[in-house]
Amino acid sequence: MKSNTKTLAAAASLLIVASLAAALGAGIASSRLAPTTVAVLDIDRLSAEMDEFKVPSEEFQAKQNTRREDLRAIQARITSIAEELELIPDDDQDARINKLTDQVRLDSEFKALQQMYQQASDLEQAQLFKRMFDRIEAGAAQIAQRDGIDIVLVDDRVFVLSETNRTAQSAALESKKVLFANDTVDITDELLTMLNNEFNAGK
Repeated sequence: MKSNTKTLAAAASLLIVASLAAALGAGIASSRLAPTTVAVLDIDRLSAEMDEFKVPSEEFQAKQNTRREDLRAIQARITSIAEELELIPDDDQDARINKLTDQVRLDSEFKALQQMYQQASDLEQAQLFKRMFDRIEAGAAQIAQRDGIDIVLVDDRVFVLSETNRTAQSAALESKKVLFANDTVDITDELLTMLNNEFNAGK
């Protein structure tokens, strides 16, 4: 009787171990059968063609044009003063000093304004791109979660490696993400359509 009980217990133990091993094996096999799903997107094209940012981009460009015109106007005045200075006789020291003073003042004004405009431009451009990136990132996550995509990469297949500069090659390769991607994994068109539809629907 005791022998039969021991036999049954041993058989049950073996059955449990076998079941666990089978389950573990199935889990491993299942994980091997489910490769990581990857997609790519063209962030430059998205940022250029998103309807939401066409007007802000145009407004930014208009500001840039105005600033360039302001700087050109000061440069023209500086050039004009330099030409006028050439016409003042060397013995007319007072006139030359006055003109040189105007030249120095305008040169300082130009440099200060140029620096201020550059800082403003950098800030505005960074803020605009951050807004674009946040929308692209959120949209990519939405599509990935819906379609079971595990990873979405910024597509840099258009990147061309320098043929002559080894330092440039190394620097570029440090940021290189995609060596090859089939066009079927490109979700740029799908994402662009979704983002534009959402924006235009909310107008």
